[in-house]
Amino acid sequence: MSGRGRRATLPPSGFRKAPVLDADGLVLRPVSGAGKPLGVWDFRDSPGPVDFRRDLVAALAAQGRGWGSEDTYRTNARTLRLFFKEAAAAEPPVTATGQITVEWWKKWTGEIHVRRVLAAVVRRAPGVPEATRVFMETPRRRPPARRGQRRKEAHTREELKTIRTAAAATVRAGRLRIAANTAVLERWRAGAIEPGDGDWAVGEVLNVLARTGDLPRYRSSNDRSVTAFVERTLGFEGNVASLTRLFARPDEIGAAAVLLIVHEAWNLSVIKKMDVPSWWPNADRADPAVHQVDTDKARRGRRRYASNILVDVGEGSSGRALRHVLELTAQARATLDLLGRPTARLLVGHRGLGGGENLRDYAIGNALDGAIRRWQQQARADGVVLPQRIHAQALRHSAQAHHGRARNNNQTTHERDYQLLDKEVRDASRGAVELGLAQALASARQTVAMRLVDRVDGDTEEAAEFVAKEAEVDIEVARRIVSGRLRTPVASCADFLNSDHGAAGTPCAVSFLLCFACRNAVATGRDLPRIAYLHQALESLRSAVTPAVWAADWAAHHARIGDFLTTYTTTDSRPRLAAAADESDRELIHAMLERRLDP
Repeated sequence: MSGRGRRATLPPSGFRKAPVLDADGLVLRPVSGAGKPLGVWDFRDSPGPVDFRRDLVAALAAQGRGWGSEDTYRTNARTLRLFFKEAAAAEPPVTATGQITVEWWKKWTGEIHVRRVLAAVVRRAPGVPEATRVFMETPRRRPPARRGQRRKEAHTREELKTIRTAAAATVRAGRLRIAANTAVLERWRAGAIEPGDGDWAVGEVLNVLARTGDLPRYRSSNDRSVTAFVERTLGFEGNVASLTRLFARPDEIGAAAVLLIVHEAWNLSVIKKMDVPSWWPNADRADPAVHQVDTDKARRGRRRYASNILVDVGEGSSGRALRHVLELTAQARATLDLLGRPTARLLVGHRGLGGGENLRDYAIGNALDGAIRRWQQQARADGVVLPQRIHAQALRHSAQAHHGRARNNNQTTHERDYQLLDKEVRDASRGAVELGLAQALASARQTVAMRLVDRVDGDTEEAAEFVAKEAEVDIEVARRIVSGRLRTPVASCADFLNSDHGAAGTPCAVSFLLCFACRNAVATGRDLPRIAYLHQALESLRSAVTPAVWAADWAAHHARIGDFLTTYTTTDSRPRLAAAADESDRELIHAMLERRLDP
C-alpha cells in the first residue's frame, strides 16, 4: 500500500517481466530493481562451445539479480570474456564447466583480485566440480601488500589544500571561458550584435555548436574538417579549443571531481551518478545559497540513497564549489537536451574530437578516472606542483581523515577505515591518547583498587607464595591471607594500619564497602560468592530507597563493585557465584549493609 493507505497499482493482467537473457542465452539485458536498463552484454562472439558459454552467462545473470550498477556488470562481463578467451587458449582447452579444476582456476586467477571476484559467478554454473566449488567458496583476502594500500597513501593537510587550490583554479578557468562565450552567444541570439561586428561571426558559429554539439564541417565522404569560415572566425585555434568554448574539457571534469571529493569525501562511484540538485532548501532556485545533493552509494544496500546539504558561504566553501561545477557544465546539459538526449547528470562535457556524439556524461566505465589523470598531467604541464599519485581513493581517505567527522558513512567506519589508517592522524593523536590512557588508569585505580588473586587452594605454603607474588605483598602477610586471619566481609586486609582512607599509622575506620577502593584489599576466589551476593543485595536495595538517597549513599559503591565483577568474572558466572554464598555469608553481607559492622 502507499503511505496514505491506497493500494499500489498492479500491473495489467498477463504481465510478464521481460527476460534477462535472449533466446540463445548469450546476450544479457539486465534491469535494476528500479526498472533501469543496465546495459547489453553480448557473448556471441566469445570463443568456446555454445553450451559452455551459455551456462556461464546464465550464472552471471543469476549472480547479478541483486546488482544495481552498470559498472558492476561491465567489470564482470569483461572478466568473463577474458575467461572464455583464455579457457579456449589453454592446453588442453577448457570447453566445459566440469574441466574447471582447482589447479586451473588457481593458475588462471593468480593474485589478480578482479579475476577472483568472478568465482561468485562461476560456482553458480552447473557441472562445476565440487572441489572447485568448495575452493571458490572459501574466503580469500587480497595479498597484504595490496589490501588497503591506497588508503594508507593519504595526503597531508598541506597537500590536500594544494590539490584543492589547483583543482579550483582549473574549474574556475573553464567556467569563465564558457561564461564568456555563452555571453557572446546570448547577445547574438538576442540581436544585440549587428552583422559585420567582430563578434557576429563568432556568435553564429557558437549558435551551431550549442545546437548540435559540433562545429560546421565539410560533409564530403572523405573530409569532415571544419569549414574555412570557422577556422578564420575562431582564429585557427584548433578543433579541441573550439569545441570547448561552450563545453568542459576532460581535464576540467577531472578537476571538478577532485574538487568535490576534497570538499565532501564522496566516492568516485557516487560522483559518477550524481545529478544536479532538483530542490534547494532556501527556495531560491535562481541563486541558491543552500544545495541539497542526492547521493547513491550502492554498497550501502538498503541505505544506499542519502542527501547532503552544501552551503554556499563564499569562496572555499563546498556550496560555492558545487555552484562553479554547475556553471561549468550547464551548457553541455542544455545542448544534450536540444539533441534529444536530456540528462540530469552533474558531470557532463565534451570527451574528445568529433561531433555531438562525444558530448556525454562521465557515469560509465573508467572515464572519470581517466579525466582525473588528464587533469594531473595538464596541471603539471602548466607548472603546478602537485603531490604524486593523486587518485580518488586517496583523496577520499585524506578528506575523511582531516575533516574530523564521518562523511557519507557511519562513525565506526570513519574511525576504523579512515582515521586509524592515517599516519598523520595517529601521530597527531598520540599525545591525547597517552594522556587519556593515563587518566583512565588513574581513575581506575581510584575507583577499583582492590586486587583479586584467584586459584588460591587451601592454607599451604605454595598458596602463600602464589599470593605474595601475585598481590605483591610480604610472604608473612600472604600466609595470614591464605589462612583467613586477615579476612573482612569482602576481602583480606594486607595493612590495617595504613588505609588509603585514613591517616597513616592509625587503624582503618571506614565502611567495608570502601575496601573495593583500597590498595590494601586482596580478594581471593573464596571471596567471590560474597561479593557477587553483595552486588545482588545492592540491586535489591536500589528499589527500596529514594533516588536521592541512592545517589548519595550507595551509587558509587554499586558502580565500584560492578566494575570489580566485570573485570574479574563473566556475566554467566555471577548468578552461580551469588548462589554459592552460604547462610553465614549472606548474614555477614546484610550486617555490613545495615552498618552493624561499622567501627
